[in-house]
Amino acid sequence: MTIFAPTSESHEQEAPPAGRPRRRRRLGMGPFVVLAFVALCGYLVGGFLRFTEEVNLLARPTAFAAADGIVVLTGGAWRIDHAINLLKEGRGRRLLISGVNPDTSVDALAKLTDTDRTWFDCCVDIDYAALNTVGNAEIAGRWAREQGFRDLILVTSDYHMPRSLIEFDRVGNIRSVTPYAVRRDDLWRNEQMPSAPGLRVLASEYVKLIAARFLSTVGIVGKESVSTRVAHLAP
Repeated sequence: MTIFAPTSESHEQEAPPAGRPRRRRRLGMGPFVVLAFVALCGYLVGGFLRFTEEVNLLARPTAFAAADGIVVLTGGAWRIDHAINLLKEGRGRRLLISGVNPDTSVDALAKLTDTDRTWFDCCVDIDYAALNTVGNAEIAGRWAREQGFRDLILVTSDYHMPRSLIEFDRVGNIRSVTPYAVRRDDLWRNEQMPSAPGLRVLASEYVKLIAARFLSTVGIVGKESVSTRVAHLAP
């Protein structure tokens, strides 16, 4: 029987040369991308749950003191009615209705809210200039400065309140803003859980809230927030 001694060539095939490190398999970026995506999704979902809870709590009645003026943002059911009731209760000296459609007259607002026109003549200002929430805050700031007001009550829908407070926080001459959130009952089920339409509204508003927080952090103000077509207030 013949025994073949291993040759130097066979040794080279079995083991790498001394002093030469073995190559390690590189891990791709895939796992890290997946982990980052999962973390981002968790952050957004958690933030949405906190946002939903905040909106639910905002609409619950709480005691609050009177302020210099009241500002109501148009765009939601019963907002103006609640704001006028606050004015009648003496919670503020004047009321600003911000973001009114230019084709809506004072008489139409009085009829819509079943309010005597004398209230509008004495104590209500109408803003036709604001095009969005940023514009609402800008016009409210001008109005408060002209009236000498420092403390305001802000009236808007419950889901819209968190983003509105961010925009009003930009206004330097306003000292305090007390939120008065108007609840939309069709968006909630059993006083706690959002309905199907409510989830859609809350999700849409949550995306806008994230954008508003980002723009506020970097100091960017949206353009075209105020129209030059104004009644009662100068642009």
